[in-house]
This record gives sequence, structure tokens and C-alpha cells, in this order.
Amino acid sequence: MLRFLPIILFYASIFWGCSEKELDPNDPVKSFAIVKEPYDDENFEHAITRLGEFKSRFPYSRYATEAELLIANSHFELDQFPEAAVSYEQFVKLHPKHPKVDFAMYRIGESYWEDAPEAIDRDQEYTLKALDSWKEMVAKHPKSSYAQKAKKLMGEGHRRMAESVSFIVKFYCKQDIYHACAYRALQLAEDYKDFPDLRVLALEKAVISLKEVAKQKKLEPSSDKNLFLKNMSESELKSRAENLQKLLLELDRKTQKPT
Repeated sequence: MLRFLPIILFYASIFWGCSEKELDPNDPVKSFAIVKEPYDDENFEHAITRLGEFKSRFPYSRYATEAELLIANSHFELDQFPEAAVSYEQFVKLHPKHPKVDFAMYRIGESYWEDAPEAIDRDQEYTLKALDSWKEMVAKHPKSSYAQKAKKLMGEGHRRMAESVSFIVKFYCKQDIYHACAYRALQLAEDYKDFPDLRVLALEKAVISLKEVAKQKKLEPSSDKNLFLKNMSESELKSRAENLQKLLLELDRKTQKPT
């Protein structure tokens, strides 16, 4: 234990040296420079504490707004993404006209994105939150330098959401839960037309599922196996399946290369 004492005393001296820098209650400029030091040194844990102290001491200083943004940045740098998202959201809410509000809005989406799973078989709640955040940012700040970054990530997120729905479609069909398979397949075909491969798959599964649901409707009209499509009659289910089959043939003709 004694051999570690010099190291302990060394780091303790650094800590106490930093803590001795008291804030001047009459000089917010000097005080902000003091509390920003750990942020500039990438000591983000300590930066959060000191910047929070500055906010409490100088709530009406113009630097208090800057401190809020640096606190959010610190959480992000520490991979504390839920805290970062909340901090950036609060910043945007309180300072909607701030010159860096576009950056803060972009970071809201990025914080959710970092916590979103890449695996399509997992819940995509955070992917959806990221997409919603970026969509709002691009709509409000289309000329922002962060708009292009957001659009690129939105493309990736949109594809991930589509693949996630596709995974659910396949799962329900494999389990012979045809009403749920048809419902999700129709959702996939309608909401994700930008991905032809997934749309074709969705339409194929929808045709199969609707035909199966029609059979079940004929055998057991009040069965709970038709929960999602319970308001459709047997003939309506068959008609919908036929129309989708025609659409599939039309899409197939369009994609065939001329010989």
C-alpha cells in the first residue's frame, strides 16, 4: 500500500489544485474560463460538475447557455447517451433561436442513434426517435451543415426500420399467424416503397397470408386467428390478395430487362 502513496498524493494534489480555483462571484467571464478548463482537458466527468456549478452561480450570464451545451457535449463524450439526449432537448427547448440549435438538434438524434441496436430483431424505439429528431432538424434547418449528415443517417435508419418490419413479417408467417403477417406485410409494402426488394417480399407474404386468412374466415368466421383483419369478409380478403398479385406481376414486368 505504501508504494502507491506517492501516486495517490500526486493525483490528490492535482485534484485539490483544481478545486482550489474558486469562482469569482463578480466576474462570470473569469469564472467560466475556470470551469471550462476540465472540458478543454477532456476531463468530462469533472467538467459536468464544474459547469453545473457555474450555471447555479451565474444563471443569467450569457455563458450559462454555453455551459448547458458543454454539459450536454460532456455526457455525449462519456457515452452517456440518455443523459445527453435529455440535455440537448432541454437546450433546444430553452434556446430555440441559439446559433448552435441545429447542432443540438442533430445531437439529439445522434444520441438516440448511438443507443439504438443495429440488430433488426430487437426493438427499434431509439432508431425511430433518432429519425424523428433528424426529420425535425432538417425541416427547421434545411441549410444547416448538419442537415446532410442527418439525411445520410436517416437513410440508414429508414432501411433498418424496414428490415425490422420485414423480420417481423417473416416471423409471423413462419409461425402461421397469418392475420398478423398480412397486417405487417401490408404496412411494409406501403410505408417502405423506397426499398423494392423488401416491398416485393412484403407483397408476396401479403398475398399468401390474405389467402390463408380467407380460408380461416370461411371455416371459423369469429375466430381470433383473424384479429387484425376481422372487419374484412372472405370475398374482400380474396379480392385484396388478387389485386396484390396483379401488382406483383406489374412490378416484375417493370424490373425485367429488355432482351
